[in-house]
Amino acid sequence: MAVSCCLGSSNIALSSIFDFLFGRGETLPETTVTIITKLRIPRVLTAALIGGALASIGAVMQGIFKNPMADPSVLGISSGAALGAAIAIVVGLNGVIIGAFTGAYIGAVIGAVLTWFIIITIAKSSGEYDTSSTLLAGIATSSLMSALITVIMTLNLQKMERIYMWMLGTFSASTVSKTIILAIVVMLGLIALIIFAPMIDVLKLGKETAETLGVKQGRTLAILMTISSIILAFCVANAGVIGFVGLIIPHIVSFFKVYKMRSKIIMCFLVGAIFTVICDTICKIVIAPGELPIGAVTSLIGAPYFLFLLLKARRQNGGAL
Repeated sequence: MAVSCCLGSSNIALSSIFDFLFGRGETLPETTVTIITKLRIPRVLTAALIGGALASIGAVMQGIFKNPMADPSVLGISSGAALGAAIAIVVGLNGVIIGAFTGAYIGAVIGAVLTWFIIITIAKSSGEYDTSSTLLAGIATSSLMSALITVIMTLNLQKMERIYMWMLGTFSASTVSKTIILAIVVMLGLIALIIFAPMIDVLKLGKETAETLGVKQGRTLAILMTISSIILAFCVANAGVIGFVGLIIPHIVSFFKVYKMRSKIIMCFLVGAIFTVICDTICKIVIAPGELPIGAVTSLIGAPYFLFLLLKARRQNGGAL
């Protein structure tokens, strides 16, 4: 994280970063202090928080749905948030600042909340939440939201590039106020997930066994999905849609033989934070002073690695996945 703070459109010496962190900031030029406090630290913390949050949600999704291919995007919340931001950009609200937040930020949060309301309404239409109906509702809603985004981009070609770049993800818009709110939401959400984590271990035993042990599948699923959706809404609002972090990090953590969900969530948060900060650092240095979208870098690293995991699992299972 310290090294990442050094790199960007204007490089800063690593010693200057440590001088600032250890209370010797008065010895640094005012410009350097401004860059560190207003740009670099909020960006690095945002990358770490979002990477850790996506990885933790990914672990929860894979545990709940008993599907190693599940990730945060399976809820459809990411697509809903992206649609909300796209609408804000198209109608010209992105330049409107409310407090410290742009119209796209607020539109993304509203879009995510409305999407989750649609999903839980559909999932509970049969009278009780269950993994199958929630998963299918999320997939269908995600497809619908993605289709609407495509229509909006096609009808507004002059703003298509801005929408597309936002959807690929970036941490360049990070600010101190946004980072503080994100940290509060992510930390509270993470604590809640850790508290409910043992229930996921029980749900893995099957619905009947879980209810015998006092864990109601429908209620537990609704609580965990709501917590995950709130966290995901603020992650997407802050940085756009970032793929593969929630998919591959839980698999990486599995190499450490971490199987208890409570420990796995914590480990996924730490590994996800490291992974995303590294990816963001790559974004800043490859085409400096410009930068690559974070979603493109995570996909370039995550997709080949995931294919490697699949091939390795195939070999270990004698050719069967």
